[in-house]
Amino acid sequence: MKKSELVVELGMEEIPASMIADAAEQFAGLLGRALEEHRLPAGERTLWYTPRRIILGLEDVPVRQGDLEETIMGPPRRVAYDAAGNPTRAALAFAEKNGVPLAKIGVVATPKGEYLSLVRRMRGEPAVRILQRLIPDAIGAIQFPKTMHWSPDRFRFARPVRWIVALFGGRVVKFRLADVVSSRITSGHRFLGRSRIAVHSLASLREELERSAVLVDPAERRERIESELAARAAEAGGRLLEDRALLETVVNLNEAPSVVRGDFEERFLSLPQEILITVMREHQKYFSVLDAEGRLLPCFLAVVNRFSDPGGEIRSGHERVLRARLADAAFFWETDRRQTLEERAPSLKNVLFQEKLGSYDEKTRRVLELLPRLAEALGRGECLADLRAAARIYKCDLVTEMVKEFTDLQGVVGGLYARAEGYPETVWRAVYEQYLPKSTASPSPSTVTGAILALADRLDTVTGCFSIGLVPSGSGDPFAVRRQGNGILKILFDHRLSLSLGQAIGWSLAAHGRGAGDTAAELGRFFEGRLRFLFEEMGFAYDCVNAVLAAGWDDPLDALDRLRALEEMRRETDFLSLASNFKRVANILAKAGDEAGEPDSPAEPEESLLAEGAERDLYRSLLGIRPEADEARRRHDYVRALRLFASMRAAVDAFFTDVMVMTEDRAIRRNRIALLASISRLFNSVADISRIVVEKGT
Repeated sequence: MKKSELVVELGMEEIPASMIADAAEQFAGLLGRALEEHRLPAGERTLWYTPRRIILGLEDVPVRQGDLEETIMGPPRRVAYDAAGNPTRAALAFAEKNGVPLAKIGVVATPKGEYLSLVRRMRGEPAVRILQRLIPDAIGAIQFPKTMHWSPDRFRFARPVRWIVALFGGRVVKFRLADVVSSRITSGHRFLGRSRIAVHSLASLREELERSAVLVDPAERRERIESELAARAAEAGGRLLEDRALLETVVNLNEAPSVVRGDFEERFLSLPQEILITVMREHQKYFSVLDAEGRLLPCFLAVVNRFSDPGGEIRSGHERVLRARLADAAFFWETDRRQTLEERAPSLKNVLFQEKLGSYDEKTRRVLELLPRLAEALGRGECLADLRAAARIYKCDLVTEMVKEFTDLQGVVGGLYARAEGYPETVWRAVYEQYLPKSTASPSPSTVTGAILALADRLDTVTGCFSIGLVPSGSGDPFAVRRQGNGILKILFDHRLSLSLGQAIGWSLAAHGRGAGDTAAELGRFFEGRLRFLFEEMGFAYDCVNAVLAAGWDDPLDALDRLRALEEMRRETDFLSLASNFKRVANILAKAGDEAGEPDSPAEPEESLLAEGAERDLYRSLLGIRPEADEARRRHDYVRALRLFASMRAAVDAFFTDVMVMTEDRAIRRNRIALLASISRLFNSVADISRIVVEKGT
């Protein structure tokens, strides 16, 4: 069948940099899946995007659908015809329903007997006719965080659509979307290119747009920007401060990128480096330059939407804007420090944390109540004085002018002001790092004091939100409760802090003036889910995760240690064989527990009732390893404990070969169940190994 190239370009007002890449992927996926569903499978895909356009090229799209043959089954022949061979109402109704004369309906033999059958052949539709429907549907199905309606029919999109190129085999696919009609006319760079350019293929689209100052391929723009950033930084006598997130932003902000270097006055270097970098990055999208010792140089690198700046006007404009920004920051730095952080604390009464959870002053009081319990539980009582000092001021930067202007600096500014006020490093750094980790890939606070403060802060937020019904759902998580939960677990892992989450949840709920009850149970399920998410993100096998969580997870660090040991042991043959047999143990115990009228078996087996040699050997094997296994568990040496469990493999195999557990003799049956239950309890103190998936032949 003949195939052709499909090219679609969606031209728009500038889409925010954070949205364009996802929108492009959505569009390509939506249209690709729609073509598959309509029997028009495409070949190789090309996807480009800039802030003003999404371009999708699909090779080898069939010019028409393949013909479709459909078999429609009717009633049984014995129902469709009477004894004389005359059609019944059932046969006539089947023919009428499908719009064909009875003569065109055949009979087919099936395993269930003979049935009426109709073969319907549907000729494939021309692809261009289908594309006229699919392309606008795919565009309209793109999801954005925010949309606007901008056309008379109130079509919604992130920004107004200005033009649509739609070509199939070089010919225009005609359709209308809102008030835009598809054509072969594209538009170049807003200021440097032509506004109307005719194109005939994907190759000509790229070539013509490049002539009109548009680099359509984000990979090409990224490479160009990276190269120029490195060159301009070297020219300044330094090196680029790497910032991958900012790089992706500027790639998606510019169609014709180049890098301009600007300078600022050295007097601004007296400001803390963090403030300078944030002012340049967050507000101006500028890159910073460091010297050989990692200190900021008095210059910046701006990515601009033009290939050159011959007169230096763009550079001068950026320098002027940054000078004003830095002057503001310097002013805030000086004026904020006229009042100490502790003097600002009463102002937190006027800053709302959450309507039902009160002000930041109330949050601070709850955290101060929680900290002594956490410090004691974690065996870090020596940190308590520093923790209290940090907690009294850790939110006070929220009422500074610096944070009001540069909100991304909250926490950091508090730490810098605390350092300037002479607080010890353990205190100011705890304030400075209170929002770490920001993701599962970012570092936790660097000090134990900072880690405990961050734990208390997050526990207060998570338990508070659950207590008032602000529970994360598939549709929303406005207080980032999932991220806060992940942060709690990551801090425990990174600092190897052993903590009962159940206890900590209870303390935090009490600080909120609430009992445990259903909220504590709901929080337990939440943290189990977060643990599962983190463990699987860390690369652990799902069955090992299931096995460990089934054995308990109240102490997340302990669960992690058990999981690492289980992952190591699952590669050993003896252990896998034991895991396979343990499914039988679990099934037997489940069945024994379900037997009507069967009372609970004894906690420990009676040796005098062990009638068979194999069960006596298994009991002796259990008694032989249990003391050492208990000691290994106390030392958190879970690999050793699991090796001891694996050493019972031969005894377990022999038991299941030679012994019938569910014997008619009630006393012996109960004793054998007690033996298996004792082994199960010991093993389940590390992991429920019956949940390990053992492949056949292992």
